[in-house]
Amino acid sequence: MRFHDQLDELSKFNLDQTVGFIIKYTFSALFIAANAVPFLRQLNEPFAGKTWVLLCASANGWENYGMEADVYHAYQVIKAHGIPDENIVVMHYDDIAQHPNNPDKGIVVNRVGGPDVYKGVPKHYIGKEVTPQNFLKVLQGNATLKAQGKKVIESGPNDRVFVYLDDHGADEIVAFPSGDVLHAKDLNQAFKDMNTKKQFNHLVFYLAACEAGSMFAKLLPNDINVYAVSATKPDELGWKANSEWKKYNTWLAVYFAVTWLENSETADLTKESVETQFQYIKERNNFTMDGELHWQHAQEYGDLTIANKADVSEYMGDKKVQFDSATVAPTGFSLSRDAAINIVRKQIETTDDFAAKQQHVEKLAAMLSRRELLDKQIEEYVNTLPGIDANVVLNERLDLNNRECYIKLVDTFSHNCYNIGENTYSLYKMKTLVNICETTETEVAVNHLIQYCDSIEKPIEKIL
Repeated sequence: MRFHDQLDELSKFNLDQTVGFIIKYTFSALFIAANAVPFLRQLNEPFAGKTWVLLCASANGWENYGMEADVYHAYQVIKAHGIPDENIVVMHYDDIAQHPNNPDKGIVVNRVGGPDVYKGVPKHYIGKEVTPQNFLKVLQGNATLKAQGKKVIESGPNDRVFVYLDDHGADEIVAFPSGDVLHAKDLNQAFKDMNTKKQFNHLVFYLAACEAGSMFAKLLPNDINVYAVSATKPDELGWKANSEWKKYNTWLAVYFAVTWLENSETADLTKESVETQFQYIKERNNFTMDGELHWQHAQEYGDLTIANKADVSEYMGDKKVQFDSATVAPTGFSLSRDAAINIVRKQIETTDDFAAKQQHVEKLAAMLSRRELLDKQIEEYVNTLPGIDANVVLNERLDLNNRECYIKLVDTFSHNCYNIGENTYSLYKMKTLVNICETTETEVAVNHLIQYCDSIEKPIEKIL
């Protein structure tokens, strides 16, 4: 075959191949594009599952009015944004709406001049039902509770779960009125178990408490689809806000709740990421009281990618609502642990009646005396322990590593000595229990505590 004939044949071959290639890959591209449309649409559509919400105020007493009010307010906001009642579980002691100190019986407000946030709040778990055991069972959809007719979170693999817990806390614990505490280890184990059982797609947890960061800092993995926001750093105290002294004589909120609820009422939650809400909270981390600047530092833990990928609406509802509330900067603050004693101090300051003022002075003296008694008893207990440096144990802050010892010692203290949930001042002593566990054998520490607490006389009144 002549050269020119070979060239013609080669050109025909290449042309046929080229046309075939174009036809083949054009159809392939069209097929991919056609199938990509529903895929891309799926990415932009809301997630297929449901949103479940657990709200819990595990504190009680008039000094903790704001903690219960926060949860009531959260319920109203989340319901208004479209989360149905069937998917919301509320746990609260329910003692402030009809409390003797409440000037407006049956009404609870979360800020001065604010609307009633109590109306319509469910009573799924109230009073003595508000325990750490029930909290974890509700969260994990406990079948026994459900069989008893109690409401639980029934989330599945496609669902989102949002949890808000508001109470007092200390090193790796959250207090409950029952005397038992919620341990960080148990909470994080619940997360792991739920992830293993595919009980959620993602879970977001907001915690308002002193030293709230300690519940997650060393224990929450970043690969189990859980994202947590704490009101405070692991070693930081939290603040109450919105004091009112003409009618209520207490704090109507906690500082952390004021910020995230304000944002959830004013922002378009369908366009705001969870991370944006966290930054909103984080930026409002200081306030001035009596001419002095104070700080509270929100923290985030776990799978941080959740916060960037998800909108707040996926956890709090996507219905757009115009709330009847103005953005008001929080005022009137108190360290959460000192609220009860600061109420009495404020009553002394604002009361003109001499007899009433004298009663308040005597009440304050008695409260301070009980605090001094606990200080003395803790020191006496420490001095019964062999081979330790009492100065280190009583005054320093060691890192918690011996977690099993600490859990046993905290539970023993709350059951044998002072109910931690009822004696708020005892939370200041948890760091001493950490230090003991880092310097003493577990059984020695626990046995000495039992023996000591069995031998002492305890005051009838709570140590607040």
